[in-house]
Amino acid sequence: MTAKARREELLAYIADADESKVDALYTLLETDIESRHYELTPAQLAIVEERRSDYLAGRTTGSSWEEAHDRIRNSRK
Repeated sequence: MTAKARREELLAYIADADESKVDALYTLLETDIESRHYELTPAQLAIVEERRSDYLAGRTTGSSWEEAHDRIRNSRK
């Protein structure tokens, strides 16, 4: 069974599972689920807002993932 098929089976099962089973699954996966949530510090948020403002005002331009990836690779050489 492929990962996609397993996901679909799990989603279908969870949709109709009783509360105790949902709670058990959540407990099993809680650490992974919570590690996906994070908050920016005020300093990080200020950087994001400044860069967003510069981009929207046309003072900077964005880069594609490929361009950013190439710059990172070239900086390591």
